[in-house]
Amino acid sequence: MNHILAFKQYWLRLANHFTTKEEGISQKDYLCMFLLIYLFTVLAFYRLGNSYAPSTGYTADTDNRDIVLDFGDYLDIGSISIFLGNQNTRHFSISAFNEVTGAWEICNGDTIAESVFAWNKIDVNYRLRYLGIVATDDEAVLNEMVVQGTDGTVLTPVNTEEYPALFDEQYMFPNVKTYMNSTMFDEVYHGRTAYEFIHGLIAYETTHPHLGKILIALGILVFGMNPFGWRFMSVVFGILLVPLMYLFTKRLFKSTFIATAATCLLVFDCMHFTLSRIATIDIFAAFFILLMYYFMYRYFEADSAYRGIAPENSLADKFPPKNVALPLALAGVSMGLGIATKWTGVYAGLGLAVLFFWYTITHFPKKQVLRLFGFCCLFFVLIPLAMYILCFIPVVGYEQYNNLFDKALKGTISMFDYHSNLEAEHYYSSPFYEWPIIWMPLLDANDAIDEVRVSAVSCMGNPVIWWAGIPCVFYVFYRWILKKDKKAGFLCIAYLAQYVPWMPISRITFIYHYFPAILFVILIMGYTMLHIKEHFPWGKKAITAYLVLAIACFFLFYPVVSGLPVDKEYGLRLRWLKEWILVL
Repeated sequence: MNHILAFKQYWLRLANHFTTKEEGISQKDYLCMFLLIYLFTVLAFYRLGNSYAPSTGYTADTDNRDIVLDFGDYLDIGSISIFLGNQNTRHFSISAFNEVTGAWEICNGDTIAESVFAWNKIDVNYRLRYLGIVATDDEAVLNEMVVQGTDGTVLTPVNTEEYPALFDEQYMFPNVKTYMNSTMFDEVYHGRTAYEFIHGLIAYETTHPHLGKILIALGILVFGMNPFGWRFMSVVFGILLVPLMYLFTKRLFKSTFIATAATCLLVFDCMHFTLSRIATIDIFAAFFILLMYYFMYRYFEADSAYRGIAPENSLADKFPPKNVALPLALAGVSMGLGIATKWTGVYAGLGLAVLFFWYTITHFPKKQVLRLFGFCCLFFVLIPLAMYILCFIPVVGYEQYNNLFDKALKGTISMFDYHSNLEAEHYYSSPFYEWPIIWMPLLDANDAIDEVRVSAVSCMGNPVIWWAGIPCVFYVFYRWILKKDKKAGFLCIAYLAQYVPWMPISRITFIYHYFPAILFVILIMGYTMLHIKEHFPWGKKAITAYLVLAIACFFLFYPVVSGLPVDKEYGLRLRWLKEWILVL
């Protein structure tokens, strides 16, 4: 009878545990969260990029490399603009036909169109009737060609019917080349490779795992190979980071105000904004990294709650129980997705392992450890390994392989060789110790609109957020080491896992490599704000004032991180540190 009563009480408490608001999410929380999602969605999609781009292509190869344009009369030709397909750095010889001598006269013997899926301008500055363009590479894919006079007028050859694919989308030619109509920064690698996945072409970018490029390809499949299409999925994952940050912060600190404040910092962080609007893989990796730590924390909470309501003998009978096993399994799956996107997921996984073993050693009896480790071998080793191997399916171009596993192995060796032997220099590179202070922002794009205005996209943090985060990190480390605060320890270990592995790296690095760490800096700032709110009567007002300042700073830098046309002088005035080059 006592056993029946104990069993009944157990299930009543368990039902009560799950029918109450487990996460403490109230209507006010939903309102705040969706308002922040809406704000970021509007910001991210505004002027994301054109939803059209030249798509029909002309292929010049060894049997068909000459293009001869007839303008019907002698005209002053100023330039040729070529929208390249998926092959970069194509070489051309430009010449004019002299009707008197009957010979071709070279105008520009070796010129280059470099950027894929972008408008490349080649100067001619020659008076002619017949213009000869010879592609000197084995193959070149040209999606469109526009010829302009010296006064900028678009000139149409009289023999366009001979090259219909080159002159069928002239209306897409922009007045000015900007990020709105062309690729920028590493989009020439990741956006291009996503396109090649779709069409079964040899993959160009093979230096990272491929899930991120597969995700970019989904946007291209829906919206086409245009700036909006190749950036769409980045925006989606940038948006998804907002509710994830809110739920994580609310679960950590049980405060609607702090969850709103911390998520607001994410919404108005300049780097989160920029990485959400460019077709690179970093925003995907950051999302999966934050997601794996969110589920690991949920696992800690679920296990603690289960221990509080379960009869003592049930802990050994069915372990781990479903409500405890699920978040642990999801943490492993999220880790697998992160690693299949970028190897920084491995760094995050190491931090996850430290937290897991720390919790296991301090909470589980020996009888349960082996069963738990067996469970983790499945969800933190076998399933992530399978995900990693599967992400190689669409890749074409590796040397001969026997099967998918062999293909993944050879691809991994190739990646390791590339990163370990990379010797390159870049003006905007920066070592790890410069990242927290934003010593060297990265200029993703800079295009002149006219004599005084530019369109610039700089990848940098919001100074009001990043600089304030530095003392918060030290405070939370103090709380962990000296006060033995386990929540502070969780945040510190998560932060260190995203930052410390970069310290011994000898290859060039960039400020955006710090972004996953910044997600945990924001959580750390939430921890600090909670303490300020609880210990000082003026705390809530001070936090609100700080948020207003952070939002104002975002909009101050908005023109130079969004590509919005702005006076060059304005961008120069934002040079708060001497190394900052936000416009050119």
